[in-house]
Amino acid sequence: MKLELTNKIIKNEHYMRLVSKLKELEKDRIFCKHDMEHFLDLARIAIILCSECGIDYDADIIYTAALLHDIGRVEEYRSGIPHDEASVVIASEILDEIGCTVGKKAEIIRLIASHRTADSAKTELEKIFYRADKKSRLCFCCDAADECNWPEYKRNNEIGV
Repeated sequence: MKLELTNKIIKNEHYMRLVSKLKELEKDRIFCKHDMEHFLDLARIAIILCSECGIDYDADIIYTAALLHDIGRVEEYRSGIPHDEASVVIASEILDEIGCTVGKKAEIIRLIASHRTADSAKTELEKIFYRADKKSRLCFCCDAADECNWPEYKRNNEIGV
């Protein structure tokens, strides 16, 4: 499995600056962080879910969307813009910078744009991406669980996909 776009993203200076800025902004955060571990866990869980459900997928699209889906948190912390909206704008810029095709860019942007809602009108892959985002969290052993504002239905309170 060749992850061409994914590897271009992690070598992109614009992206890596934002990842560093996000790490700095969340250094004192007691809740789940939006870091490389989360991004890669989301991608890996999404691929497992796709395989289990018999859904055709492009691993490069899933990994790329996972790397970019929360990058808008930087803008959310700075100006209050919802991170999914900011992530779409930033991801679009970065995908253009790395020469992503129009078709793949559209798929990646759809995953990013829909990662916060469990809307039934989504494609199967969008539903899986949403589910994997939630399953990538370790709510069942989180030290800040009592202070978390996530509703129970979003929390990952058990091991498994």
